[in-house]
Amino acid sequence: MIETKPEKMGKPHSTSVVESDTEMRFELPFTDIHNMFYIGINATEDWTVRTHYHDHFELCYLDQGQLTYFIDKSVYHINECELFITKPGERHYGLTDGISHFRLYYLGFKLDMLRAFEGEYYGIGVDRVITDEEHQIKRLFEQIIGEVRNRRQGSTEMAQGLFLQLLATLLRLHLDRTTLGDNKPKTLKPMIIKLMDYLQEEIRHDHNIEEIAEKLHISRSHLAREFKTTTGMTIGEYIRNLCLDNAKYQLRETDKSISVIGEEMRFVSIHTFSIFFKHYMGMSPLEYRKQIRGNR
Repeated sequence: MIETKPEKMGKPHSTSVVESDTEMRFELPFTDIHNMFYIGINATEDWTVRTHYHDHFELCYLDQGQLTYFIDKSVYHINECELFITKPGERHYGLTDGISHFRLYYLGFKLDMLRAFEGEYYGIGVDRVITDEEHQIKRLFEQIIGEVRNRRQGSTEMAQGLFLQLLATLLRLHLDRTTLGDNKPKTLKPMIIKLMDYLQEEIRHDHNIEEIAEKLHISRSHLAREFKTTTGMTIGEYIRNLCLDNAKYQLRETDKSISVIGEEMRFVSIHTFSIFFKHYMGMSPLEYRKQIRGNR
């Protein structure tokens, strides 16, 4: 199996707003604040994101639910009120258990104009999940989002001040942290890395797990058991979430027809694809595309 090359997600180039029942995202919310690229909240219960990396830092705060997150070759099990960052160049992706109520705050930013912070943030190691028991980070997220949405007099200056306060608060939390056993990163086994790379290399709903197991020179039952133990979900659930994430991305970011999107993921017909999508998303692919684009 060939290792999948992770997708590079660049910074946004223009101001935009994506707002739906499950997500709110502001890209380049303030043109005068050059170090804040995007900020948002995602509440999709079966949320997943494909393997990617970027040239900036990203902070995630889990307000509700449970999240399994992979950064390079380490896996983290994130619980409510916990937060973590990814650094420039780090390959990462994540997924929920698909059951619990889910709410994730996230912020993309760079620090090349804030050298005092930059060195400290690059110095954060693999043991990076921390608990925010007093909800300081959540409050700062809410305040920044409030300034972005309301656009009152002085919003740019307020948002910049809150952003700096967030950076300093996060560093203090790291310095004052109490390491918890459950938050220790676990190293992914090579077979799990290869399996995930293979499934993400060609996202399709009809993968044959038996054949994949043979290519990995391991029994299907052992592969399934190891995957479930590592991620908290079955291989089938992971494939489903990859397909949903890919479908939403294609519907949102491309002009491909719905039938082509379904065909690329090996659905036998547009009808079958639409039933699959509506079962998990509560709306048809066409309704989803219209809703997302109508909010831009």
